[in-house]
Amino acid sequence: MNTLQKLELLKDTYSNQAELDQILGKLLDVALSQHRLRLEKYDRDLREFEQRYQMESSIFYQRFEAGELGDDVDCFEWSSLYELRQDIREKIHRLELAV
Repeated sequence: MNTLQKLELLKDTYSNQAELDQILGKLLDVALSQHRLRLEKYDRDLREFEQRYQMESSIFYQRFEAGELGDDVDCFEWSSLYELRQDIREKIHRLELAV
């Protein structure tokens, strides 16, 4: 059974819209909590790079994208972490709007 079929099953099982909204709200809360934990880890990891290189991640990312910082492995890891954090922030924002 695919995801849409599962959602349809829930919709059929809970004909009361308030019950279905409550269940979906709880699922969204769980997802939001997981994403917030992931964001905390990304923030910790980014702070390590910022301390090591004495540069804020946003400044680093701009300079890295402009080709000013070379191709060191740390730069690619830092850049990836920064992008992951930006992505998870957007997901958190969308989830917060839905909850």
